[in-house]
Amino acid sequence: MSLMHLGLYSLAMADREPSVHNDAVAWSDFDADEYWHINYSSVLPEDAEIIQCASKFLIEACGPPSHSKRAVDVGAGANLYPALLMLPWAEHIVFTEYAEPNIDWLAENLPDASGEWQWQPFWDLIADRACYRAVEQPRRRLAAVHEIRRVSIFDLPPRTWDLGSMFFVADGMTTDAAEFELAVRSFLNALKPGSPFMMAFMEGSSGYDVHGVRFPAVRVTPESLDALLTDLPVTGASVLRTDNSIRRVRHGYDAMLLVTGFITT
Repeated sequence: MSLMHLGLYSLAMADREPSVHNDAVAWSDFDADEYWHINYSSVLPEDAEIIQCASKFLIEACGPPSHSKRAVDVGAGANLYPALLMLPWAEHIVFTEYAEPNIDWLAENLPDASGEWQWQPFWDLIADRACYRAVEQPRRRLAAVHEIRRVSIFDLPPRTWDLGSMFFVADGMTTDAAEFELAVRSFLNALKPGSPFMMAFMEGSSGYDVHGVRFPAVRVTPESLDALLTDLPVTGASVLRTDNSIRRVRHGYDAMLLVTGFITT
């Protein structure tokens, strides 16, 4: 890690001592249903902005829909829209998770079922776009191609997938900057050279509450993220900062940051 990189993180983390590491967090107390209700029971403006930008990136990066890529969504939790974004190109999508409540939530919500589909409003944002029009039944398609694996982000197999996403995971599991960076590197290392990827982070997060339980976060800033990206095996990286004048998902953060790019070949 460079001195500049360390300096930026030191400033961002100055008020967060002592660090809270991922293995010290009571993930068994995580209420996945409540997390979904807070964040995804309706389409929030920031997510809509990310979905539009991420879908544009994937259309340009992946080309015509092919159903040929092995995709991964790392630490998916109660958020299905990153997987929906990858659906036109995915032959198979692996959802990795470690927390049992999130695994249970995925097992309950990914199978095809009758009744209202809570993710239809998210799909509607991209349904008429090139490539996504080819997916006639996204709910059924996602149910058919998904697999749930219990695996730590730090134990992902290297160079395994052709397309990947990691949304609000590395920055929402620890307050330790080194552990955050290790998680980001592990995700990127799990993708094959040349693979497109998407990562999303909460800018300036001070942590978050789910059903009265406090969970940690790293204070990612555009400056610290730019410094980190220069030291990662990526090319063509682009950072989007969502409009922070719109209604926020929760107090205690500044905006969302979307990173898109390719793994270095």
